[in-house]
Amino acid sequence: MDDRYGTRHTATCPSWCTTDHTDAMDGTRHPSDVHHQLYGAEAYVAYTEAHQESEPWPMLRAHLAVSPDSTVSPAYRVPHVLVEVAPDMYTRPMDPDQLAAFIETVAGQLEEPRAMLPRLRDARAEWAAQTDTTTSAEAA
Repeated sequence: MDDRYGTRHTATCPSWCTTDHTDAMDGTRHPSDVHHQLYGAEAYVAYTEAHQESEPWPMLRAHLAVSPDSTVSPAYRVPHVLVEVAPDMYTRPMDPDQLAAFIETVAGQLEEPRAMLPRLRDARAEWAAQTDTTTSAEAA
């Protein structure tokens, strides 16, 4: 690739890179602009702000990445994983140990909604029973 100064650079993709680097070859980029990535599977959850209509948003999408000439941080210059927690909100570049710790944190946090599930079922059953009683009493 030629950078914006006309200097020729060679960028070799790792075997796992699925990024289309066509835009990096336009002569306006610098080697630090080259990002090799492999995107993980997308999962969506309906989010909403306050009481508005919900819409699907991606969550916990992992990216295997490396930016060999990064000027941001040395952590970007070696293969790492970034997790897009919510749209445009990323973790820091994580090495294998940091990713393992992140996974344990997320797995532990899943206990919150798991604990809420039987409470929700009980609350729905109680609500349905009260609604049936109220409806029956009004009909009489």
